[in-house]
Amino acid sequence: MNKANEDRMSMFYALLQVLAKHLAVWTGQVPFKNAHDEFKGNVKSIEDATQTQETSLLGVALDKRFKKEAMVKKTVEIAQSVFAYAEDQGDVVLQAKVDYSKSDLMQTRDAVIAQTCQNIHDLANPIIAALAAYGLVAADLTAHQSTIDAYTATVGSPRAALTVRKGATAEINALVKDSMKILNNRMDKMMPEYQVSNPDFFQEYFDARMIVDSGSSKQDEAAAA
Repeated sequence: MNKANEDRMSMFYALLQVLAKHLAVWTGQVPFKNAHDEFKGNVKSIEDATQTQETSLLGVALDKRFKKEAMVKKTVEIAQSVFAYAEDQGDVVLQAKVDYSKSDLMQTRDAVIAQTCQNIHDLANPIIAALAAYGLVAADLTAHQSTIDAYTATVGSPRAALTVRKGATAEINALVKDSMKILNNRMDKMMPEYQVSNPDFFQEYFDARMIVDSGSSKQDEAAAA
């Protein structure tokens, strides 16, 4: 949530407290009550959208990195066994195909690394019986495939999380604008009758309606206008 919307939310909370305090004063005025209920519902929806917006992208990125590291670790183990086997066989072509270090793989682009690891898996698969002497068995390839599949499933996660976050931001902006419209065009316009009949409520209402600028930028203010 940007600073301009945070300032408005602070005002919304202060105003809701005043309205709750003076509930008996205005609850019988149906148009005012209807506007209040819509306004309060908007605030709850803003809170829900904010929770979605604040979902940490860091958690998604860390999950992706952990799965990448697990895949790379297993890939290097398999590549080394295949490399040693190829050395004994004098197969320099096979050696070249599996000559990867951990740093090589970790620096490989997301769009490529899973396929690189899959290629190494697929090179080991036809010679798995011979690789037993080099410490590699079929169960290792099965485990390796699982790490590849787990990593591949996370590749789009950060982008998906960012898309959800952007949607929540747009929803917050719309709800804040609608809430300001309810206040400006409905509730504020019905307050003058309380200036005489209940001056304490009138004063506290408009004191709470003041938006305190916490240092928002012009860009933020424009977004929430």
